[in-house]
Amino acid sequence: SSIAPATSITIAKSKWRKNNNTMKRAATTAVTLAAAAVTSGTPTSVIPVGVTALTTSPYFSKNNPPKTSSSTTNKATTILNAAHSKSTPSPSTSSPSKKKKGSSPSTSKSATPKNKTHVKRTNSFEPMWWGNLPDAKIQQELKTRTTTSPIDVHTLILGTHPSIRSLSEEQYYGHPMNAFWWIAGDCFGFRRSTGISPSSGEPYKFTSTLRYGPDKVIPYEEQIRTMAQHGFAMWDIISSCKREGSLDSAIEQEIPNDIEGFCQKHPSIRRIVLANGSTGSKYFVKHFKSWWESGQLCPGDNKESQTAFHRKALAKATNNYENATITCISAVSVSPAAASYSYEQKRDFWEAHVYQPGLQDFQEMQPPSN
Repeated sequence: SSIAPATSITIAKSKWRKNNNTMKRAATTAVTLAAAAVTSGTPTSVIPVGVTALTTSPYFSKNNPPKTSSSTTNKATTILNAAHSKSTPSPSTSSPSKKKKGSSPSTSKSATPKNKTHVKRTNSFEPMWWGNLPDAKIQQELKTRTTTSPIDVHTLILGTHPSIRSLSEEQYYGHPMNAFWWIAGDCFGFRRSTGISPSSGEPYKFTSTLRYGPDKVIPYEEQIRTMAQHGFAMWDIISSCKREGSLDSAIEQEIPNDIEGFCQKHPSIRRIVLANGSTGSKYFVKHFKSWWESGQLCPGDNKESQTAFHRKALAKATNNYENATITCISAVSVSPAAASYSYEQKRDFWEAHVYQPGLQDFQEMQPPSN
């Protein structure tokens, strides 16, 4: 019969036990998976079991693949024990002799580096506000608005950093289960989408509580235009970072956006909303500590904001924020990861603490009519 080429299967040493039953189970698993790999032709390098062992034996014959009987298990256990006690070198090593002191670490089992997923650095989007929308109609309107001033920004909503889905869609809050655009639609009179799950073909459960039906669905471009027309702006705390996945807690090597500079260019801003709750709020405090210490910022009255931002020492140093011009709201997170809150709870919070006061500011900022 044709014998499969030698293949290395690796088990972490920490998992080894002298207990005979444990060794048998390990051997059985190794033999079973190796047999499946040999039979199917799958490279055994992807099999996550074994200790430098040894598919060079006749048990790995393609014509007679191993079976996990007690005799095979005992034979495999013997092979694995022998390999473990002798620290048999990898088949890729050119010489079977023991590793000499001072030899290259690349042949040492303990020095083999772990395979780590390469995580690329990602960048956030440009800030979204009335004067910066990638919309030809808006840009043309701005050019012709010579008698009136641009729409002032009163509320800056900050995400932490775009998720994988948002980056792929090139949209703020692009995940279909993110509550942000659903809540905005309920507060402004539109609907984000039909709300049909592409996997099940059924409506998402929360869509039964939406205020508007499918006839009110508008494109993403119109959704952000609606927000901007009413003085709301959006951006992210983190300009660029490395992150495996989309959780805020996995962010590494982050560089913040110039949020303070944006607010200096838009002195009409009255509130900053941290859209991803306590986690996003922590990044905001971390990267804008000196801004807090300047006394220009103060925490909102809601308990989430007090917990996230209020510090006795800071309140004392700023005379209880008496000169603050911007209120910071740590919001109930719109992220689908914040599953402890229902959609209705998220909407109620955002309506009370973000959209109602924001729309009131918008009305106050309007120039008097002739």
